[in-house]
Amino acid sequence: MEITIILPVYGRSGLLGPALESVLQLQDPGWQLLIADDGSDADTQAFIQSWIDSQNQDTRVRWVRRPQNLGLFGNLNRAIEESKSEWVLLLCSDDLLLPHAIGRIHEMCERWPDAGLILSTYESINEDGSPRPADSAWHHDQVSQETALVPPERFVPALLQLGSLNGNLSGMAFSRSHWRAAGPFLEDWRHAADWEWLLRASENQPLVLNRVPIAQVRTHERQLSNRNRRSGHELQEVASVVQQLREHPLLSDEPRRRCWAAHVMQFQLWNVLKQFSQTRPKELTQGLKAIHQAAGLRQTAWTLLRWLPARWRRLPRTSAR
Repeated sequence: MEITIILPVYGRSGLLGPALESVLQLQDPGWQLLIADDGSDADTQAFIQSWIDSQNQDTRVRWVRRPQNLGLFGNLNRAIEESKSEWVLLLCSDDLLLPHAIGRIHEMCERWPDAGLILSTYESINEDGSPRPADSAWHHDQVSQETALVPPERFVPALLQLGSLNGNLSGMAFSRSHWRAAGPFLEDWRHAADWEWLLRASENQPLVLNRVPIAQVRTHERQLSNRNRRSGHELQEVASVVQQLREHPLLSDEPRRRCWAAHVMQFQLWNVLKQFSQTRPKELTQGLKAIHQAAGLRQTAWTLLRWLPARWRRLPRTSAR
């Protein structure tokens, strides 16, 4: 079984090299690489062309250039349609695959042949490649401490209790049949379209939660999530997904669903308060309204107050002068 690695690209050529090299280090040769270039600048295109030329016409590598920028999720939808294999594996241009990634996916497909979606724990790294505390491991521990098939009745509530659970696109693998059944990513969303899609992709079929990391996910100042937070897209999209989850039939008998929703939204309220002096009144009103619809403004504010000691403990300490 061949797997197409989809690498969406839009600039950031400085971090692209390690991502491409990590594909070459894969131990299992059963892969194709689709570089989905979403209208990158000339420098990035020159870098990609140079890298492809260095591969001695490796037929497993394909470069698709969009004539205009479609956005991350529009680009992904097109790339999935253009893939020549049934299974795809996503890799963001600032992240890395681990050498055993393809072999590990093959193992899980053989063990659970009816599963169409694999969600993997990942390793976290800084911009320079040094390790960070694992962002996904603790959350995945709450679902299953070992690799397992997780039914919708367990997974969908966890999407509200614990957040998006994928945390990043890198390392997410699925069949194109499963993607078609769930429907494509929302192309007019910038931030939480993967979380929203994960809800659709898991509400009717079980998925595999893989506890063996197959990717390293990089945290840095230039990543897309930081821009989405400043623009307000993160708040609106997160609020929409939280509201969908809170009202989902699989959570109708869950008495903690409102508390879970308020816990997620208190992080968004905190961001609103931090940006208060720079936010226009109309945007502030829209943000507070979205929080209220998702979880209730009063309950979210109370949750935020109770979370303040934990937030204070996490703040970096500066040495006295």
